[in-house]
Amino acid sequence: MKTSIQTLHGGSQLIFDSVEGITNTVEQMHETIARRALSWSSAPGEPDTAHGLIASAVYSTIRGVNSMLCQGADKAFALLPKMAGGDAVQSSAEIRAIAALNGALGDHLEATANTLALPMVLTTPAQQLPLTKEALASAIPQASPHLVILLHGLSMSELCWSGKETPCMGSRLQDELGYTALYLRYNSGRHISTNGQEFADLLEQLCEVWPVPVESLSLIGHSMGGLVIRSACWYADKARSKWLKQLERVVCLGTPHHGSPVAKAGHALTLAMEKIPYVEPLAFGRQRSAGIKDLRHGDLLDQDWQGHHSDHARPDTRQPVPLLPDVDYFFAAATLGQDEHDPIGHALGDLLVRLDSALGSHSDDLRHLNINPENCRVFHEKSHLDLLSDEQVHRQIVEWFSAAPGA
Repeated sequence: MKTSIQTLHGGSQLIFDSVEGITNTVEQMHETIARRALSWSSAPGEPDTAHGLIASAVYSTIRGVNSMLCQGADKAFALLPKMAGGDAVQSSAEIRAIAALNGALGDHLEATANTLALPMVLTTPAQQLPLTKEALASAIPQASPHLVILLHGLSMSELCWSGKETPCMGSRLQDELGYTALYLRYNSGRHISTNGQEFADLLEQLCEVWPVPVESLSLIGHSMGGLVIRSACWYADKARSKWLKQLERVVCLGTPHHGSPVAKAGHALTLAMEKIPYVEPLAFGRQRSAGIKDLRHGDLLDQDWQGHHSDHARPDTRQPVPLLPDVDYFFAAATLGQDEHDPIGHALGDLLVRLDSALGSHSDDLRHLNINPENCRVFHEKSHLDLLSDEQVHRQIVEWFSAAPGA
């Protein structure tokens, strides 16, 4: 697999960051053991002075050498010739790998200005799209007034919509119903609210420069992508964005509207590890991205996470975000169960999202999403990822798009 210089540079930065992180973890474990194991230390609860100074010097040296190597690598990459256009072409394997890293560490990549941090862009199956009227007209000569934008989930990319045996959902809507399908690529490790606000601004810009007047806009989100859509809608509504007038329908596929049990379990494991002194330094769950942590409850807004320590226990304090009144919403959920009475389906959902969360159900009336039950569909004996490429799911989406708005 040919790897771009940008990816190699970002990968080297991440390796040096990992070395520093591992060094800090080992040092913390060393100090923890020393405080409890050295009964001859000069003060209770304190490591032996000489031992502590020697250890501190060793770890400081490791960090210093690592920093020097990192700076040297940065300078070396800066000297490499910039390949005009060719270096920007990435293989599908490279795109998927970078998307996975962004899901796991995207906030860290962005904070450290790592070249692996993904910017938010719109794409077609062939290319990224500059948001100018001239560039769009050239890239999409048959631009339709009816737009549909597909948003991937955590650690995924726009490539996830292309199945091995079924045509891409966007292509199907384009071929059968005349929509122009675009795909959003974004850093899924950032806070959902951060991506939601940027996506809202991007849609405002897109509708202004689209080659033909936009008559309708539809959004399809898989998993986290559905949360990004709902966040964008909330912020756009508060800002009175013009694109909301064109927004006709929103489709959420396996979206954890009220959180994911996997994210909750990861949070619980981290809390448990932090309570054991010898294990606490190994609680690497603290390093999981902001996007993953948002999935614990399904945080959509800045105020849902601001002022809270992301690794501490807290109740569900989300601000209710109702569905927009003039938009048709459609929710699809998958379940491993054979039918609606199968206890496996109710317990496990699609392995990543439970049915009640995917369908927006909640015991709190303020958080319960009042969607028309006829606009919900449960697909049995299917997993979370099946919602992306399953033929039954595709047929249902086409049916929803074929129905008259508001019907």
